[in-house]
Amino acid sequence: MPKNIAYISFFVLMFAIGILIKNPFILNMLSIAALSVIVILGLDLLMGFAGQVSLGHAGFVAMGAYISSLLSIKLNINPWLAILIAVLITSLLASIIAYPTMKLKGHYLAMATLAIGEIVYILLNNLTSLTGGHQGLSGMPMLSIGNFVFDSDKKFYFLVWLIVSVITFIIVNITNSSFGRSLRLIKEKEPAAVSFGINAHMLKIVVFTISATLASLAGGLFAFYLGFISPASFSLLKSIDYVVMVFVGGMGTVIGPMIMSVILTVLPNILLSLQEFWPIVNGILLVVMVMFLPEGIGGIIKWKKRLF
Repeated sequence: MPKNIAYISFFVLMFAIGILIKNPFILNMLSIAALSVIVILGLDLLMGFAGQVSLGHAGFVAMGAYISSLLSIKLNINPWLAILIAVLITSLLASIIAYPTMKLKGHYLAMATLAIGEIVYILLNNLTSLTGGHQGLSGMPMLSIGNFVFDSDKKFYFLVWLIVSVITFIIVNITNSSFGRSLRLIKEKEPAAVSFGINAHMLKIVVFTISATLASLAGGLFAFYLGFISPASFSLLKSIDYVVMVFVGGMGTVIGPMIMSVILTVLPNILLSLQEFWPIVNGILLVVMVMFLPEGIGGIIKWKKRLF
C-alpha cells in the first residue's frame, strides 16, 4: 500500500464532496474546516515534531485577518497582495517573538504563548478606531484571479482545498527532510541534538515562524471569504480548539490532526445545542484521549495500517 495513500484518500474525498454537494451550508462549514487545517498543519509541525507548545495561535490567525483586511479597506490594496504583506509582517513579528520565547520550556512556554494570544485579543477589542472593536470589520472585497471572482461557496471551497493540498505536500516533505528529523531529535532528546551540532534554538525559531505564517495565511483567507471579522473569532478558546485538534488527531502524524480539524470544526455546527458547552466537550475529549489514547487518532491509524 503506497505510503501516501492516506493523504490521497483524504483529498480525493474532500474534492469529491465539493463536486457532489451543492448545499452552501455544508460547503461553508468545510471551507472553514479547510482554513483550520492550514492552521493545524503549522501547529502540528510546532507541537508534534518540535515538541513546543503554543496556546496563543489564534493571535497569529487574527494578525493575518486584520492586517490584510485593513490594507485592503484603508489602502485599497489587492486582496492577494494584502494577504502576502500580512503574512510577511506576521512572520517577522513571530520570529522576533520566538527569539526569547523559544528559550522557555514546559508550562513557562505555554504561559508565554498564551500571553501572546491574549495581548492580540485585547488590542483588537480596544483599538476601536482601527479594528472596530467588538463590532469588528466588514466590507472586504472578494478574492479574484483576473476576471474570475470567488463569489460563491463552491468556488472558494475548491480554492481553499487546493491551497491546503499544496501546503500539505510541503509540510509532509519538510517532516521527511533532515530538518524534520532534526525537529524530532529536539523533541525527544534536545541535549543529544545539541551535542550533534544542531542549533536547537534557531530551529525552534524557524518552526515557530513557519507555524505562525500558516496561521496568518489562514486568517487572511478567512477575512476575505466571510467579508467580516471580529475579535470573538480569535479568542483563547479558539487557540485551545486548535491544540485539541492537534492532540486528539495525533501529534506528529500530520494526517490525524487534519482529519480531526475537519471533524471538530463541523461537529459544533451540526450539534447546535452543544455549541455553548463546546469548551466542556473539548475538555472531556482531552481527558479521555490522555487516559486511553495518548497518541491520538493518527496514532491508531499509524499502528493499524502503517500508512505514514
